[in-house]
Amino acid sequence: MPIQIKEKPEDVVPLLSFVKAGADSAKEELGFLPEKAYDDLAVSGKLLVATVGASGKEIYAGHLMFGGIYPHAKVFQLFVEAGCRGNGIARRLISHLKERLTAKQWLSIKASVADDLAANDVWAHMGFRVVRTRAGGNARKRRINVRVLDLDTPSLFGLMRGPVHQEGLRLAERLFQRPIYLIDLNVLFDTIRKRRRSSSAAKVIRAGFSNSIRLMVAAEFTAELLRTSADTSNDPILAFASQLDFLSRPPEKIVHSLVNKLAPVIFPDRAAHGTLTERDMSDLVHIATAIHHGAAGFITSENAILRASDYLHKTHRIDVIGLEEFARIVDVGVRVPRASTTNLSSGTLRTNRCDETDLANARIFLTRMHAETAFIHEALACQGGRAQWLLVTSGSAPLGFAKWEVHGGLKRAADVYLCVDEGHHAAETIIDHLLDTIPRELSGVAPTLVRLHIPSGQIMTRQAALSMGFLPPEGASDGTSKLQRLAVGLVVSAANWASARQSLVSVAALSLPAQPPTFATANPYMLVNTGQRDIEMSLAEIERVLSPVLFLFQGRGGVIVPIQEQYARELLGSSPQLSMLDPPEAILRRERVYISAPNTLRRMTPGTPMLFYESLDGNGRGCVIALARITDSRVVSKVEALGKVKQRGVLDDRTLQQRSVGEEVTETSFDNIFLFKSPVPLKRLRQLGCADGSNLISARTISFDKLAQVVKEGRIDG
Repeated sequence: MPIQIKEKPEDVVPLLSFVKAGADSAKEELGFLPEKAYDDLAVSGKLLVATVGASGKEIYAGHLMFGGIYPHAKVFQLFVEAGCRGNGIARRLISHLKERLTAKQWLSIKASVADDLAANDVWAHMGFRVVRTRAGGNARKRRINVRVLDLDTPSLFGLMRGPVHQEGLRLAERLFQRPIYLIDLNVLFDTIRKRRRSSSAAKVIRAGFSNSIRLMVAAEFTAELLRTSADTSNDPILAFASQLDFLSRPPEKIVHSLVNKLAPVIFPDRAAHGTLTERDMSDLVHIATAIHHGAAGFITSENAILRASDYLHKTHRIDVIGLEEFARIVDVGVRVPRASTTNLSSGTLRTNRCDETDLANARIFLTRMHAETAFIHEALACQGGRAQWLLVTSGSAPLGFAKWEVHGGLKRAADVYLCVDEGHHAAETIIDHLLDTIPRELSGVAPTLVRLHIPSGQIMTRQAALSMGFLPPEGASDGTSKLQRLAVGLVVSAANWASARQSLVSVAALSLPAQPPTFATANPYMLVNTGQRDIEMSLAEIERVLSPVLFLFQGRGGVIVPIQEQYARELLGSSPQLSMLDPPEAILRRERVYISAPNTLRRMTPGTPMLFYESLDGNGRGCVIALARITDSRVVSKVEALGKVKQRGVLDDRTLQQRSVGEEVTETSFDNIFLFKSPVPLKRLRQLGCADGSNLISARTISFDKLAQVVKEGRIDG
């Protein structure tokens, strides 16, 4: 029986009536999808249809409908006609999807299957492992098996080994940054007005508010509403839209260039005849804005844009996703409001040190997460009282568990067992917190080789670990769930170069150059020997994979920035006094955000060491209290900055407005935070020439010699 797989929209759309009929015949197994979802997925190339030859005719045999948020795909439906079963059609459809997604560097495919269906055997035979179970709908009281298949994406670990090609850089950017998704006006109208897609649109908006995704709009979004509003002073839709985070309009030269490229692809007929409408131009500007700002995707119900999804992904690395598809992916159901996820000790998200008496709950949690038996045994084992455990809970429900045990001696190493409920909306924050906090605590004693153990199927955790510099051990396969990296825990300078270098050799056979380097560029390269080979790595990469660590050598100056005591406490965790208030989410994050006036941008160069001066205002100490490393800086609108500040910063809307006179601010991201043991007071800063007669009220650059002296007196180099 010859089988063909059709995926091009022009081949699939004529078969939609058969697809819908097949899905209707198996509603019990497949569930319900709105009719518009079939149309959107077919037009955007996310519906695969299998046909078989019989009596000289092509006959519909089955289909696979998929979607997802890059780099994790999701199967919505897999169906094979009863008369065609037993011929490997389901396997052919899945194999075709695997090849297609692997070629585009996706990492996994997920499928949700009710545990009482015989289809579980089929999914298991195709390599889909159960990674967790969840409750189904109230009507049938089913349990749902969440199954995941890891894709063989060969370029993934190549990002951290050897030269990185342009495609690898693009993949790295999308893997290691929180994605932004833009919505078009129809999504907003569907939400506010009672349209047939209003339920799906509401799910998308809720996902943005609950922090599941970063949902934004283009500046063109509000501009279009202003053009069409009958009364701008009393327009509820305009008022609602003005509360959404937005991306600023690109420079006109860039808009013009992108629109000229996009128009013939998205609206070929009207572009050829010069009859583009005002609405067409608005759509094109929306997409141009998404491309210019590096957004991950664009959510729309516009068929013309959906038809161009393959071109937009290949050419501009942006995913176009239909509204119904996206709603199915990010449906947040009964998830708690965004505000409840921001505090560590609010009762919504709490991290507890636990002991052996608490391990019964941890065992239940690990079993529910389908961790392997060997993993559970090792994660709960306690040898000689050296083990430490952390349990992250929401209310009484465990969401994350970590155990680590240090093996001393000359080669200090620690085995860390980590498992997180990746289906929870706060999973990203929990993973980020644990993967930063544990190596930081371990290296606070001495440089430590951190060996990370993750249960199979923990895709999000593995991805985050890679972004923080963890790698498979030499010789291990790319698919291993065991990763490792060295946590240094030092500020390395010429004064302690020899001892730091010896520590790295002893702990991890990692050898730095014999002599301290000098900094002739903003991001110099060093030759590092791993014990197996020499690798040339940039300073930025070294400080990422060995974090927490900072290298201070001749030629690398710094910048001092002011911060009020309240914000220092919330952003850096620097207060020596216990606070009666719960800290915001930023305190959990490895990378955090500092906001300043636009004219400070030239001082906030990525890679620059950053000293935090706690000002005297508000009972501040008038001292430099911490050191960090700038990872990125840019001038953005205050509205755009607020979206990032809500998650990785500490300012509210009112305070953000006060950061500068105009409508823009400098948004500076930083990591590798070191708190001073001996804060350096303003009087001493003036003696060193780091400050003049006035108080430090704005960012100020300082030379390497001054930076090194402040750090030395702050006593953070061990």
